[in-house]
Amino acid sequence: MMRRFAVCVVSLVLSAPVWAQEEQQQQDVPPATGGSGQQPMDSSQKGAQPAVGAGQPMDSAQQEGQPATGGAGQPMDMDKMGPWTRKPTQEAKTKKDVEAFLKEEDDIMKRRDFQASLSRIDFPIFMVTDDSKGVPKGEAFDEQKYTQTMKPSMEQGPEVKDLKHNRTLTVLSDSLVSFSDEYSMTMGGKKRVGRSSGLLIKTHDGWKWKAYFEPGWGDQPTTGVGGSGQPEKKHEHVKPKQ
Repeated sequence: MMRRFAVCVVSLVLSAPVWAQEEQQQQDVPPATGGSGQQPMDSSQKGAQPAVGAGQPMDSAQQEGQPATGGAGQPMDMDKMGPWTRKPTQEAKTKKDVEAFLKEEDDIMKRRDFQASLSRIDFPIFMVTDDSKGVPKGEAFDEQKYTQTMKPSMEQGPEVKDLKHNRTLTVLSDSLVSFSDEYSMTMGGKKRVGRSSGLLIKTHDGWKWKAYFEPGWGDQPTTGVGGSGQPEKKHEHVKPKQ
C-alpha cells in the first residue's frame, strides 16, 4: 500500500497541468447581409462569453508545465519529503528496542495490569478486525472507549499460558515500525494459534501502540459490560396496562 501511495504522489508531481486548449478557428464566410457587412448573431451567441483560454496561445509557463505546489503556493521539493528522506539510520537498534517493548507487553498481559498497558498507547488507536462472515471493521478508539471495551476481557478473561511469537518487524523509519505476528498459546485448556499485526510509533515518551489488527473479533457484542464482565441487559419497555 505504501509503495502504491508513493507512486501516485510522484506521478501527481511530475504531470504538468494544461489549462489552455486550442480551438480550430472557423473560416470567415461572407455575410448574406447588406449595410453593415456584419454577420448577424443568433440568439445562442448573444451575451456569450468566450471560453477561458480558448483560441489563445499558451504562455511559456503553461507549455513547460508547473509542478505541484504546497499550501503556500511554493513548488513541492521532493528531495525534502517522502519515505526516501526518512530511511532508518539505526535499524538494528530500533528492532532491538521494539522487541523489548513487545516482550514487556507480554509480561504486562500476564500480570493483567490494565493501567500499565493503557499508558503504552498513543490515543486514538486504530483497531481493525473482521467478523465470521468476513466483513472487516475498523475504528479509532479514544481512551474511554478502549477502556470500556478492553478492560473487562483483560482483567476477567481466561488465563493465557505458553504464549509464543514468531514476529517479523519492518522498520519504516526511526520512529515508525510495523510488525506481523504468528503466535500460539494455551487458553482455557486449549491450544490456540492466530495472526496479528500492528504499528508502533516512537514518541517523546518512548515507543507506543498506534494501530492493531487482528481478525475474528467482529461478532463480539458491542454493548457495555457490567461489574461481572457480563453484557448489560437492555432496559425493556413495559407497555402500560389498558
